[in-house]
Amino acid sequence: MPKMGERENTEARILDAVGSILSRKGFSHLGINGIAREAGVDKVLIYRYFGGLQKLLRAYFSSRKYWPSTDDIIRTAGDHGADPAARAYAILRGYLRELKKSDAARQVLRGEIAGREDVSAETAEERYRQGMELLDLLRGSAGEGLTEMAALLSAGFTFLLLRRDVSSRYLGLDLHREETWERLENTIYLMVRLFFESKKPRPDDGAEDATD
Repeated sequence: MPKMGERENTEARILDAVGSILSRKGFSHLGINGIAREAGVDKVLIYRYFGGLQKLLRAYFSSRKYWPSTDDIIRTAGDHGADPAARAYAILRGYLRELKKSDAARQVLRGEIAGREDVSAETAEERYRQGMELLDLLRGSAGEGLTEMAALLSAGFTFLLLRRDVSSRYLGLDLHREETWERLENTIYLMVRLFFESKKPRPDDGAEDATD
């Protein structure tokens, strides 16, 4: 029977192997045999220590960083001042940039889209909570429509990030060029700014009300 220190070391190697395969190859390559080879252990130890693939994935998602944290996103967003539109844009940009540099996070999304229940069951709730946290941070004086605006923009750039992993182009855009992403960020800024501008009261609103 291995000592506790040896077991902890082996468990860590197995969990690291899950992360390595996830980032490099994706969920389709996550199997007991492949994980055992990556970790350099007998697959029997995976069953002994984790009880099988599903429980191993649960342990991985609860103990390893596979998704950018809210703090990561806010840190990347940087100082945006008090302007609600600038704050909303900065947070969306921070989320885009963190997702762009996280191979594991994008593989999680790809696995969920492909219908991997072992992915969505272990990750969806945590990401939902984070989404609501970020949405609360986005809120300013925008009022109705903010959720829809954030959903459309984040879904759009998430799709383009996933597309970038399998193809270099979309509608003529070269997704492997940083200049493309700079232009996309500028477009996000314009769309957020227009959304918040549309929520400001117009100077003639009061005059119209007075004639009613």
